[in-house]
Amino acid sequence: MNTKMGLLGIALTMPWVVAAGCDRSRAPAERPAAAGELPPAYTFNQINDPALRQVAEEIKTWASQQKGSGTRPLYSRVEVLPPARIVQPYGVGVFQQELRLPVILTIGPGWSALKAGEKESAVAGAFNELSRRLQAMERQPAPRPTLTVQTPQGMELSWINRLDASGKNVHGDE
Repeated sequence: MNTKMGLLGIALTMPWVVAAGCDRSRAPAERPAAAGELPPAYTFNQINDPALRQVAEEIKTWASQQKGSGTRPLYSRVEVLPPARIVQPYGVGVFQQELRLPVILTIGPGWSALKAGEKESAVAGAFNELSRRLQAMERQPAPRPTLTVQTPQGMELSWINRLDASGKNVHGDE
């Protein structure tokens, strides 16, 4: 008999327990943060330094304003990637690390009208402009640029860590 009374007691109290659990007036004290409110979990693909972020924006603006023949843009796309440490060979068995700011310029409609010498000049000028802007940050050591110039299909025309003394920096665009 006690078992039947126990089951009956549970059956009679269940609706009250369920109803109390569904009470919406007792909202949790904190709501979960929305996706836009949370800080990024992985920042390897972002420029976190405000001064470097400003330089990156200036580089994008400068490159997008470059014109080829007439008013046709020289570059159709400008990408400034987060800084990366690269290892340069420096002697036998010794390596030197450098902080680099990778910049990718995708050629635009104004590129094809340039002569070979003008293309070399444009690429060397872009590398020098990047170097100048990074040196102006007054960081020790200042990040150095790595410039890649490519076609819209992704074919690399130039990849520069240092300007070639011969003046030949553009390859594959004959």
